[in-house]
Amino acid sequence: MNLDFLVPLLYPVAIVASLLSFRSPQIGIYYLIFIFPLQTLRYQLRDYPLGASVIDIVLLGVIIGILLRRRAPLFSDFPVRGILLVFIFYLYVSLWSGAALLNRGWPLTSADYRLSDWKNIAELCLLCFFAFAAIKTEQQIRCAFLTLLLSFFAVSYDFYQTVHLEDFSHYSYTLRYAGVMGYAGVNGLAAFEAQTSLLLLGIYRKHLPKPLKWAIPIVFVACLYGLLFTFSRGAYMAFCAGMLFIGLVHRRALLVLGIVLLLGSPFLLPGAVTDRIGGTYSQGEGLSEATFDNSTMERMIIWQDAWELWKSYPLRGTGFDTYRLLHRSLGFGDTHNFYLKVLVEEGLIGLLIFLAVLWKMFDIAYELFQSSPDPFHSALGLGFAACMVGVLVVNFFGDRWSYQQINSSLWILLGLVCRARLLDAKNNGEKEREMRLAETERVDDASLSTA
Repeated sequence: MNLDFLVPLLYPVAIVASLLSFRSPQIGIYYLIFIFPLQTLRYQLRDYPLGASVIDIVLLGVIIGILLRRRAPLFSDFPVRGILLVFIFYLYVSLWSGAALLNRGWPLTSADYRLSDWKNIAELCLLCFFAFAAIKTEQQIRCAFLTLLLSFFAVSYDFYQTVHLEDFSHYSYTLRYAGVMGYAGVNGLAAFEAQTSLLLLGIYRKHLPKPLKWAIPIVFVACLYGLLFTFSRGAYMAFCAGMLFIGLVHRRALLVLGIVLLLGSPFLLPGAVTDRIGGTYSQGEGLSEATFDNSTMERMIIWQDAWELWKSYPLRGTGFDTYRLLHRSLGFGDTHNFYLKVLVEEGLIGLLIFLAVLWKMFDIAYELFQSSPDPFHSALGLGFAACMVGVLVVNFFGDRWSYQQINSSLWILLGLVCRARLLDAKNNGEKEREMRLAETERVDDASLSTA
């Protein structure tokens, strides 16, 4: 049974969530957390009145609710606001420069799909602002995280229900299935599963609240199943890199486990997975010769072509979302490496801004992991930092950044991490005030006793 039975429920719930968000904007955030990754289900909502705009309608309710209950500047304590606004603005400027290069008219209406693509990325980035402003308390952070777990499980459950009867003794391209990720493709689903698996692996600890302590292992196993049988070598590499990171900074046992899995993978992993990994190389003409498979060779040709194109526009690039319209190498519309895509389209300036965004997101999470006295906050920081390691790796093999269904949870989590940092600072300030007050009372009592 797939998730299509949810479609008739998602539409009325969206209306209710939008209205309730006027008073409690976190309700709209909970709804968005659940529905964002379910792209094929969202697409079916188009059959309902304004169904194609469900996300925007709920988001509008969240924004109105945030503004109605505003008591102070909303984002003065939000540590990534500056670099994210620079990134969004730079992409918008690049959108216009690309229009000039392509000579396709100015990007002013939604009929221009380049403008729609920019809007989707901007909306993704702004999700962390809205999550930060709507989620205020510790209880709300935990509710949001539980909703994330439910969404992760829904994605993996749909995948399992479709593929679990397949024969995984040998690899075949027909085994690959994109699940509810829709147009993000099977590699998009694999990237999602790698990132969520790393998040859960990093966040799990013995002293978590009971609901999380029981739910996280179940969802982790479900995500790991999806990761294995999407057969994405880039996602495998991302998971290994994230596991290495967790092992180095926190849990040394994972290093031992990683070595065991590496040495024992031919015996421990399903045959289809080992076939997929081993198929990266193919035998050459000579007995000792080995070459990359056709897919890998094609990517290398595309990367070389993108590199040559960048040399003609080194600083500012060809413009946002232009590579696919320039009809370049092998007829592909994508560089199959997001860093190269940014370099070609936004130039060296845009790539440096993008890398600064990634670093800031990782740094905030790692700081929370190291400094938070709250076990859950510290675990959340480590999990998100590990997730960012996965993000860094999967984007070497394609665009896993621009899709709402892949990365909406990433931006929601960033908002939760920033709110957790602020709650820690507030709690530390209250403790310091209590200590100062207690010290003052002790001094006063001592003075009275002396008198």
